[in-house]
Amino acid sequence: MAGLGHACEGCCGQMPEISYPMEGLDPETFFFEFKNLPYAYGRKSSYLCFQVEREQHSSPVPSDCGVFKNQPYHAELRFLNWFRAEKLSPYEHYDVTWFLSWSPCSTCAKKIAIFLSNHKNVRLSIFVSRIYYFWKPAFRQGLQELDHLGVQLDAMSFHDFKYCWENFVDNQEMPFRCWKKVHQNYKSVLRKLNEILR
Repeated sequence: MAGLGHACEGCCGQMPEISYPMEGLDPETFFFEFKNLPYAYGRKSSYLCFQVEREQHSSPVPSDCGVFKNQPYHAELRFLNWFRAEKLSPYEHYDVTWFLSWSPCSTCAKKIAIFLSNHKNVRLSIFVSRIYYFWKPAFRQGLQELDHLGVQLDAMSFHDFKYCWENFVDNQEMPFRCWKKVHQNYKSVLRKLNEILR
């Protein structure tokens, strides 16, 4: 049976009341919050678009998807709390994909690491638009720990932004039109991430 309550033994500890994901973002929010700018002034919110694919008795099950915002708690912890309580089962295997407007902070990285260490049936891939405080050692160490645990960490490319536009944004059937320097900025973020994980 999916759902292990508000907290599981040895995991992230007692978490606040479960909050449920939004179905999607409006286009203006997506373009403002996910734009992979070198200096993203005024972007104090963090958004997490997720997709959960699972196998039950070796058969694929339809995926879950949605969006979390860091209000009042960080989006990563809101996802883990919801996922543990509503979806997680020891009898299934999960491939979880996150598209994040900011990479996890050092505290969230530690809690994600604890969660994954306690739930070997969950595989996590994280694609980030921007790297949060990439010059601070604690934030770099948090990403390194996730990498050592086997988390796939990557920068969001044009194709990832397009995928999010098509699957997590109320786009009114409008095609995705990217911003200037999206490819150049992607290469810059990827270079920083590879330097951290080296």
